[in-house]
Amino acid sequence: MRAESDLPVFPLSDAGGDDGLRISRLQAAADPVSRVRLSGQPVWLVTRYAEAHAVLVDTRFSLARATDPGIPRLGTFEPPPGLLVCTDPPEHTRLRKLVAKVFTARRIEQLRPRVQEVVAGLLDRLAAMSPPVDLIEHFTAPLPIEIICEMLGVPHTDRPRFQDWTERLLTTSGLPRDEVQAGWTRMGEYVAGLAAEKRRNPGDDLLSALTEAHDEGDKLDQNELVLFGIGLLVAGHDTTKNQLANSVVVLLDEHPDQWRRLVEHPELVPTAVDELLRYVPLCGHDVTFPRVATAKVELGGATIEEGDTVLVALAAANRDAAAFDDPDAFDPARAENRHLAFGGGIHRCLGAQLAKIELEVGLGDLLQRFPQLEVATDELLWKTGVFIRGLHALPVRW
Repeated sequence: MRAESDLPVFPLSDAGGDDGLRISRLQAAADPVSRVRLSGQPVWLVTRYAEAHAVLVDTRFSLARATDPGIPRLGTFEPPPGLLVCTDPPEHTRLRKLVAKVFTARRIEQLRPRVQEVVAGLLDRLAAMSPPVDLIEHFTAPLPIEIICEMLGVPHTDRPRFQDWTERLLTTSGLPRDEVQAGWTRMGEYVAGLAAEKRRNPGDDLLSALTEAHDEGDKLDQNELVLFGIGLLVAGHDTTKNQLANSVVVLLDEHPDQWRRLVEHPELVPTAVDELLRYVPLCGHDVTFPRVATAKVELGGATIEEGDTVLVALAAANRDAAAFDDPDAFDPARAENRHLAFGGGIHRCLGAQLAKIELEVGLGDLLQRFPQLEVATDELLWKTGVFIRGLHALPVRW
């Protein structure tokens, strides 16, 4: 094993636009499980599909333990203990059950007509503008915000407010730590106030239902209620916003032939969305939340000791030649696409199906309404020091 001082410093690169370069750096390790330094401490980096999937589904790799003091973190990104994505069974099981019935396949599919309605309205407004227009500001951001806020019962006039807070929460180096924590505090105060209003005037929305669960006594306490609201608001819009924008960039800049193919064959959009989820890295540093081993585990030829921190490189795993034929090729008709973009195991993304519907409808209708869409700049500026990889803006013309 290499001396700690000789270990590569993670992240190996920041959230730039050169996907191939970043992924090749991740995959350059001779072993599927290798050592790197994060925040000055040695951690394990998992880059191959089989081992990545094994970590995602193995409950011996704890997300809750990763919030303990002293555990190396991705810069200032420090989600609070109790957030759904930072819990282990039995707490995770209890919390997830409270919302799982809202996110069943049948209920989420019933949202497709509303997603189509929102997309049509946004594209109507886009068509009335004079290009160049920022596609993120006017399309990829408002689409998922509108849907998740309707589900939660967030008043329309409040919806712009939490975008700034989300930017703060998801930074890894862009802001001082105290400003990041202030974002968590402000978002928490907002959700607590909104929950109080739902308690007085309940509606047919998810936050009202969660408030009732809190009021029943032993299902949700106040902190859990607030953290649930924060998690759903943040995860329900920022990931989809950036995945849709990043996908459009990849198609227009790197694969314009595939853009034209999708225009001519809209029936390929659903499989193209899955391929984009595999092909386009979403995490700013290409890894998901750190995990901590709660037992000694043999993985990919390495011995991970209890207490070791483990990073799973989804971007590299999704380009693993052992799992995908010709992994660096973008194929919108790819079959058997078992990508890990939504994670795996008990922590697989709760809103995966909703995200796919928004991506399918958003991309599909954009292709049909604006088949001649082009990126209207020679220099796209990527955000740095962020947990979710995204652009500052995406100016387009048609």
